[in-house]
Amino acid sequence: MFLRNLNISKKLMLINLIASGFAMILLVSSIALIVLISSKNNLVHELKSQAHIMGENLAASIAFNDTESAQALLRSLHWTPYIKQVVVLDNTGKIFTSYPQQTILNIKSDGVWGSLSSVQIQQKIRVSNQMIGEIYINASLNHIYAQLGKFVLFALITLLFAAALGMLMLRRLQTYITKPIVGLTNSMRVISSTDNYALRFNLDSKDELGELANGFNIMLSRIQSHQTELDTELTRRKQAEDRLHQLAFYDDVTRLPNRHYFKERLESAIASARRNKTSCCVMVIDLDDFKIVNDTLGHHVGDDLLLAIALHLSHSLRTSDMLCRIGGDEFALILENIQSVDQVKQVSEKVIDIMSLPFVLGEKKVFISASIGASLFPEDTTDIPTLLRNADAAMYSAKNNGKNHCQMYAHEMEAKNIKRFSQENALRLALEQNELFLVYQPQIDLGSNKTVGFEALLRWDNPNLGSVNLADFIPIAEETGLIIPIGEFVLSTACLQAQKWRERFGADIAISVNLSGRQLLRPNIVERIMDIVKSTGLPYHLLDIELTESILMDRSKETLNKLEKLSNLGITISVDDFGTGYSSMSYLKRYPIDTLKIDQSFISDLPDDANDAAITLAIIAMGKSLGMTIIAEGVETEAQLAFLKMHECNRVQGYLLGHPMSAEKAEQFIINESNLFAEPTPPLGVVKT
Repeated sequence: MFLRNLNISKKLMLINLIASGFAMILLVSSIALIVLISSKNNLVHELKSQAHIMGENLAASIAFNDTESAQALLRSLHWTPYIKQVVVLDNTGKIFTSYPQQTILNIKSDGVWGSLSSVQIQQKIRVSNQMIGEIYINASLNHIYAQLGKFVLFALITLLFAAALGMLMLRRLQTYITKPIVGLTNSMRVISSTDNYALRFNLDSKDELGELANGFNIMLSRIQSHQTELDTELTRRKQAEDRLHQLAFYDDVTRLPNRHYFKERLESAIASARRNKTSCCVMVIDLDDFKIVNDTLGHHVGDDLLLAIALHLSHSLRTSDMLCRIGGDEFALILENIQSVDQVKQVSEKVIDIMSLPFVLGEKKVFISASIGASLFPEDTTDIPTLLRNADAAMYSAKNNGKNHCQMYAHEMEAKNIKRFSQENALRLALEQNELFLVYQPQIDLGSNKTVGFEALLRWDNPNLGSVNLADFIPIAEETGLIIPIGEFVLSTACLQAQKWRERFGADIAISVNLSGRQLLRPNIVERIMDIVKSTGLPYHLLDIELTESILMDRSKETLNKLEKLSNLGITISVDDFGTGYSSMSYLKRYPIDTLKIDQSFISDLPDDANDAAITLAIIAMGKSLGMTIIAEGVETEAQLAFLKMHECNRVQGYLLGHPMSAEKAEQFIINESNLFAEPTPPLGVVKT
C-alpha cells in the first residue's frame, strides 16, 4: 500500500536503494566470510608449522626431562600475541610444560578443532619415529576479527560512496524514464479533465518510451476520430429522436398535435378538472364533404386546405385551448375551465364562422363547412373514452341533421350508438348465420295485365335484434364495406331463383336487383356480375340492375364503360327512385338507361295532387320520348292504378298488386297472376292470391 501511493520516481529510487543495499550487504558478507575462512586456514597452517618447529626443539628437553629449557623456549611465544596457550605432554600424557604456566587444557582427539573465538591444534613429538610427547596450541582469532572489521568498515565506506555516486547517477538517468512517464500522466490528466482529444505528447525517442508516446498519440487520434464520429452520430440520433417525437406527437401536414398527444393532454385536462372541481369540454370538428375536395382538386390541395384550416383556427383560439388533428379530416379541441355551456357554444360559433370564410389556396378559393360535436366533463361522463365517444356521437348527429353546426351531446345518443354498434356486429355475422334472405315484389305490365318481373328486396331477421329495418342496416353495410359480399349474395340468390321459375314455369320472368355505388366502384364489378349470372344459368336479358341517381352523377369514364359493358351483355339498367335526386338529368342521355322508376312519393297523392300528377305525367312523357320503360312504385289504390293506366305508364308495382313475398308465395302468385285482372277489381288494399 505504501509503494502503491508513491510516484514512479520515488518508487524507482526506493527499489534501487533496496536492491543496491541488499547487493552491498551480500557482497560484503561474502567477502568477509571468504577472508575469515582464508585467515583461519592460514593461521592453522602457521600454527602447525610452529608446532612442528617447537616439537623438534622440545624433543631433547623431553628426552632428558629438561623442563627449564623447555620453559625458556615457550616463553619466547610472548612475541606471538595471538597464541593463548601451549601445553606439552610427555609420552605418558602428563603435562611436561605449558605456556603460560599452570594452564589446564582440555585434551581432545588428534587434529584441529576450535570455535568462533579460537583455534586449537595438536601435534605429536617424535624422535626416530617414536612418539615421545604431544604439543597442544590454542590460538585466538581476535586479531583476525580485528583485521576483518577494518576490512568490512573500509568496504562499507567504499560501497556506500559507490552507492551514493550510483544513486546520483541513477537519479539523473532515471529522469529519462520518469520524465516521459510523468509527461504522459499529466497529458492524460489534462485530457481526462477537458475531454480535449486534440492534445498530443511529443517525445523524440526511438526506445520503448518513444513507442509508448507514439502509441498514446495514435490512440488519441483514434479516440478523437471516434469522438467526432460519435458526436456526429449523437447529433443524427438527436435529430432522429426529435423527428420521431414530431412524428409521434405531431401531425406532419398541419403541424398540430396528433391523436397521441391529444390523449395525453386530455388526461392532463381531466386530472386538472378533477382537482379544481371545474369542467372541461372536448369538441370534435369534422369537415363536411372533404372527400370532394380531394377527388376534384387533388390530395395536395386537400393537404393545403387542412394546413390553412389549422392555422386559421389556431390563431383564433385561446392559448389555453388545445387544437389537434386526430384523423384524416377530423380535428379535436380541448377547452378547459368551462363555466357554462354558453362558452362552448360561443367557441363553436367562432369555429363555424371561421370555416364559412373562403380559404385561398394559390389561385383557388375553396369553401368548406364543418360539423361539430361537443361533450362535457363531468356533466356528460367522468370516463375519458366515453367522453370521446360522446363527442363523436354528437358530431355524427350534427352531420345527420344538416351539417355545418354544433351539436351538444345528449344521453339519447348513447342508445342510438349502442343500437348501431349492435347492428354492425350482428351484420358481420349475418351472412354466415343465414340471417339474410330475399323477398320478391311483382312488377305488372299494364298492357298485358301480366307479371313480367319481380324486384328482389333484402330482409334481415336477427334472433336478438328481430326484424331490422332496411334503412338502418344498409348504410352500415355501405360504411363498413359489407355491402360487397351482401350485394353478391343478393345477386346470386335472385338470379338463381329467377332461373328456377324459368325452368319450372317455362316463362321468362325478369328479376330486378339493386346495385350500390360502392359495388359499382369496384374495378372488376362487370366480371363479377358476369360470373355470378353465368353460374346460375339465367340469360342476361332477364336481369335488371337498379341504380340510384346519385350513382349516375359520377361522370367518370370508368362508370360509363362499366354500364355500357353490362348493357351490351343484354342486362337492362334502371334508375330507381327517379325524381328525388339531382335536378340535372343529363345522365339520361349519357348512360345506357332502359327504365325509369317513378318514386312512390309522387304516386302516393295521385290523382288528387296536381303537382304530383304533373310531375308524374312529365316523367312518363320524357321516358317515352327517350324510348325508356316507365315503372311506377308504391301503387296502393285503384285510383292511382287507373290514373297510371290511363296515361300509359308501362308497369306498376306496389301493395295493391302484391306485397313483397317469399319465393314460395311468389310462385303461387305467378300461377294465379292470370286471374289478377281477369276478375272484377278487388277492393282497395286487397291483394288477390
